[in-house]
Amino acid sequence: MQFSIVDGKRVMPFPKGKGICDSCGSETLSKCGEKIMWHWAHKSKKDCDPWWENETEWHRQWKEEFPESFREIVHQDPISGEKHRADIKSDKGIILEIQNSPISLDELRSREAFYKNMLWIVNGEKFKKRFNIWDAPLPDPTAPGFDDIVFMASQYEPSCSMFMRRSGKWPMAQIFSTREIEKEIQDAYRGHHSFHWVRPHIAWLEAECPVLIDFGGAILWRLESYKGEFECVRAIARKKVILDIKNENNATDIATRFYPVSELEKEKVAS
Repeated sequence: MQFSIVDGKRVMPFPKGKGICDSCGSETLSKCGEKIMWHWAHKSKKDCDPWWENETEWHRQWKEEFPESFREIVHQDPISGEKHRADIKSDKGIILEIQNSPISLDELRSREAFYKNMLWIVNGEKFKKRFNIWDAPLPDPTAPGFDDIVFMASQYEPSCSMFMRRSGKWPMAQIFSTREIEKEIQDAYRGHHSFHWVRPHIAWLEAECPVLIDFGGAILWRLESYKGEFECVRAIARKKVILDIKNENNATDIATRFYPVSELEKEKVAS
């Protein structure tokens, strides 16, 4: 944990520190070695939240994109009293779960049902070599002018570089190269691409809440369904996602709207 309660305040770890967990109220001890990332741990050596995973440098880097008041916030169900420590909870109620390790489908569904207004950031570094994002762009699935187009995404043609027309004569419809409509695709491009994932983590494909994969760098890749026909990803600027988590009211609105960014907001993202 990055924070514990000391003298009634949330504080970061310091050498030989003792505190209180703000979720369960049990004693915590600071861990401040030279070769480890400074953190708090329960004195009992067992975390009170079964959803909590050991924090990595990747976790910490993501958390530090947000104000301290957003980090490690205890979220409690008003009816059942169940409590869990969210990685990030914005002042408008959006929950961000920063997930480094694989997760079971049961746990994913439990977390989404509990938090509701949430999204996932997934560390894609571990499966990066098994996740191939094809260069061929796809038009925005809501763009007009493509209702007659069926892009081909299968185990035989995953790159969507070919298409058929719904108005063609099935099942012997003619196959075309997307080069024939390259300009129309580029004009309607909003970051969508098809992909091929060897041995995918099924839970992420089944998620109801937004899932964004972080392969490193300035771009995140959101898992989406392309018109209900196949899975695709959409490229979204990391800074845009961070800004929207701070400003939007609903997780489903993140990276769906574009609005003027004030100089102050630019500084918040850059800091």
